[in-house]
Amino acid sequence: MFRRVKLLSVKTICGICIMFLLFFVWRTQLWTTGNQSTGRIISSQPFACLHCIKYIIDLLELYNNTKETITPPKGLDENSTICIGIQDIIADQRESISNEMKLFMYPASGNNQSTKQLSDFTPETGGIPIRSVVISTWRSGSSFFGDILNSFPGTFYYFEPLFHFLATQVRNESDLKASLALSNIKKLLQCDYSGPSVKEYLIHYIPIFKRNTRLWSVCQENQKLCQQPDFLTIFCRLFPLQGMKIVRLRLPLAGKLLDDPELNVRIALLVRDPRGTVQSRKHEEWCIGHNDCDHPSILCQDLVTEYYEAQLLRKKYPNRFRVVRYEDLSLNPYEMTKEILQFYGLSMHPKDLSYEEVNAIQNSCSEAMKLWGYKKATNFSIQIRKFDPLLPFSLT
Repeated sequence: MFRRVKLLSVKTICGICIMFLLFFVWRTQLWTTGNQSTGRIISSQPFACLHCIKYIIDLLELYNNTKETITPPKGLDENSTICIGIQDIIADQRESISNEMKLFMYPASGNNQSTKQLSDFTPETGGIPIRSVVISTWRSGSSFFGDILNSFPGTFYYFEPLFHFLATQVRNESDLKASLALSNIKKLLQCDYSGPSVKEYLIHYIPIFKRNTRLWSVCQENQKLCQQPDFLTIFCRLFPLQGMKIVRLRLPLAGKLLDDPELNVRIALLVRDPRGTVQSRKHEEWCIGHNDCDHPSILCQDLVTEYYEAQLLRKKYPNRFRVVRYEDLSLNPYEMTKEILQFYGLSMHPKDLSYEEVNAIQNSCSEAMKLWGYKKATNFSIQIRKFDPLLPFSLT
């Protein structure tokens, strides 16, 4: 009697799975037809079908061995909306990165430059990514600096890994948060989203993930995915470049990241004139009333401490640590950006527009450019970075 009931259960579940199979195939065809304009298919219901078929096979095997139990496939549980589509998302992103990196000039490594390729830098293939970190403090130009890193092809960008520390600074090893802060940063740089410390970081995922443009392109349509550590780990491991900006960890602690040979990280310290920093902080409500943020004396003591720490790190790690002043970057953005990228082992992109494209635009916009006082570029002047496109202008 028991075996008859068990056989009936197997048949019932098989029937349900077949219904799933037919439904998903029908829905996939309908979804694809209705979304041909996008040029790509993100849905992956067929994967749920494969899970279902495998489940049938497992159940049939179970029929002959009543002592074993089987866990239902993830694609069929209450989180099926999360499970379905992950494989397509990963495959799409992997292809996108491959396309982005086609013109990328990988950094030299002795005489092995010719052997360097994408797989040498992607964690999912056992590679070691290029890790670029900027250390700064609030309202010192770090967001702009971070956006430079974020704009680079194939970059997975960490915006404020200590965001959940709010308006406090972590300065030295005696601070109770010191070990937690360093552990958090190292885990993220190794694409490890497990553990309670990272979970707390993920609570604030929307404001921090929006700055990671490649991740957010997925998260804004599948927000539950961005709360899943397993997915984030897999997604992160696709990327050959990692950029991170930190404003809540002072240099005496941040410099310890350079001691870890597995990370092979490069750090730039970004400093700003304290008068500009304080003026900018005055307009931030979250800053007012917090000693670490609204006391100029504390800010300046940090600057003094970091000056002497930077001297030590510059001698110890001459190729992996440097200092950048915000004002130098602001006044000479092109040359400083080029210099910073070279420090990180990266190179400037080729210009997006060829002279032929520039000339075609100019010819189409001659009247508009003349009215608004913009100069036309010649084949020679377009190559010169100091080309000034502006003429005297008056709206009369």
